[in-house]
Amino acid sequence: MEALAQEKIEKLLRGEVKYTSSNLALNMLISKMQKRLQSDPQSMEACIKEMDEFMSKYPIVAKVDLANIVAL
Repeated sequence: MEALAQEKIEKLLRGEVKYTSSNLALNMLISKMQKRLQSDPQSMEACIKEMDEFMSKYPIVAKVDLANIVAL
C-alpha cells in the first residue's frame, strides 16, 4: 500500500476523517477496525495489514474506494 493511502486509512480508522463506501463489506471492515483500535490503540499495524489484505483480495473495490479515501 502506498504511504499516502496508508496515512489516509490510518486517519480514517482513528476517526479523524469520515468515509462511507458503496461497498457494504468495506464499510463493515472499517467499522470493525475502528472498534479494534478503540479497544487496543497499539493494533494499528494489524488493522492496516487487514485492510491491505482486503484491498488485495478485491482489487475493483480497492481501485475506486482507495482513490476516494486518498482524496479525503
